[in-house]
Amino acid sequence: MSAAPVGLAWRVGRQAVRALWGMLFVAPLAVGLVLGLAQAADAGAWRALVADPQTLPSWRLSVGTAAGSSLLALLIAMVITTHLHGSRWWPRVSSALAPMLALPHAAFAIGFALLLMPSGLAARALALATGWVDPPDWRSVNDAQGLALMAVLVLKELPFLLWNLVALLARPELSAQLQRHVLLAGTLGYRAPALWWRVLWPMLLPRLAWPLLAVLAYSLSVVDVALVVGPLSPPTLAALAWQSLLDGDPASQALGAVQVVVLAVTLVALVGVAWLVGALWRRAAMRVAVGGHRPVGGRRFDGSWPTRALALMIALVYALVALLLVLAASAGPWPFPALLPSSWDPLAALRAALWPTLGFSAGLAAAASVLALVLAIGWLEVTSPRVDAVLTPVLLAPLVVPPLLLLIGLYRGALWLRLDGSVWGLLWVHVIVVLPYAFIVLAPAWRSYDARFETTALALGRRRLAFWWRVKWPMQRAPIAAALSVGFAVALAQYLPTLFIGAGRFATVTTEAVTLSAGGQRQSAVVHALWQALLPMLGFALAAAVRRPLANRLPAAH
Repeated sequence: MSAAPVGLAWRVGRQAVRALWGMLFVAPLAVGLVLGLAQAADAGAWRALVADPQTLPSWRLSVGTAAGSSLLALLIAMVITTHLHGSRWWPRVSSALAPMLALPHAAFAIGFALLLMPSGLAARALALATGWVDPPDWRSVNDAQGLALMAVLVLKELPFLLWNLVALLARPELSAQLQRHVLLAGTLGYRAPALWWRVLWPMLLPRLAWPLLAVLAYSLSVVDVALVVGPLSPPTLAALAWQSLLDGDPASQALGAVQVVVLAVTLVALVGVAWLVGALWRRAAMRVAVGGHRPVGGRRFDGSWPTRALALMIALVYALVALLLVLAASAGPWPFPALLPSSWDPLAALRAALWPTLGFSAGLAAAASVLALVLAIGWLEVTSPRVDAVLTPVLLAPLVVPPLLLLIGLYRGALWLRLDGSVWGLLWVHVIVVLPYAFIVLAPAWRSYDARFETTALALGRRRLAFWWRVKWPMQRAPIAAALSVGFAVALAQYLPTLFIGAGRFATVTTEAVTLSAGGQRQSAVVHALWQALLPMLGFALAAAVRRPLANRLPAAH
């Protein structure tokens, strides 16, 4: 907040923004959580949970895949940052994150299945050397151990963690501090990797608490990816809860609510374990750092080239997944073990696409991202730093609360407001989901904005609206464009809110892709997955065009 005088219109607008936030976000969030927890207060449902033979195996699968994928994604992100930050490879890693983030989870899972399934591209490549004439009898997707699900989660959460690390390390104060640490460590005879593991990671990991919590919460409660590549019998606990909630029987719905509460309690327990392990690791790292011990003699291992190879392999997997989506959407007959289809139809994806579904998906995502952007800007403009710091956890709650728990309550609220099965209710829930992402993208730029620009403009007789439009908007167009593109991608990828609040009346490219893939209709599923990937990439491309510096954007003073 600036120290400039505040007029009556500004005060009224500030109160209006706060009221809008309360009505559209805070109140629904609080009521939804209360109603979701209330539905689980059924003793019979808890007895049914204990008696269900699928409960324990499904819970173990969920914990194993969520904890394992989150930890592995974090370790890979740490290794890549440790060995590539400060090198010529780091800008390449940073520039590759946008297309990786633009590829939705469900679309990536469908493409990943095309790569590893028994008749997938990997098996066809092996058939050239082995002489196979039939697909191998292996369970590479939908395996009982959840390895395929873990692989998809690791590959999709890794760019998110790296994106947060890129943003964190680019902050001026951290960048200067990092350079001082590197210089000091060099003078003491320590190499950069030792500095990272002994000093920098214990310092940086607490600042990644929210992204790590979001990754763990998503991995524990994901449904759409689990339906595509996850175990089937038994499924993960989130997929099992989703099946229970879709049942029209009130007892089954109560059981689903109880299963969701178990997921929420499990998330809290995992966070507690992670905090304890992190505290012990930071303490051990501190003892090593101040002890002065370092290896002497022998040849030191250079981890930069294996890290570069790992980064290239990850990029190759993404490229193969994207290529397979394009190939499969335009392929004719493709018998095994042929490496390429026998015929091509480049326009097949255009003809197979349901244009009303595409139009509705893009329109809903665009509307949700714009509304979320307006609310995020309004909050950042009218809220003091003290209130902003206190309420930030509330704003980020949808990132870490299991989606099913929140949607149970929001659905009951939508029933009471008669918004279930309506486009307005669907838009409202999408805004709630998208808003934290828009806030995360916008907040650093808005919080670091120099308030003296506004003070100077007002002192020269400019109105606040004129200052915002002529000065602040051109200076902040890059984070605004980024928030819109991220919000569009997040809104387009929503599966549970569309089915839950939309009551099955609205089809999007995401719901069609997941439903068709789970039903075995591979060709149609691939077409929808391809469009699900293309639309966010188009949004990121437009955002990149907007972010390009434009000469003489600021108008001349009159």
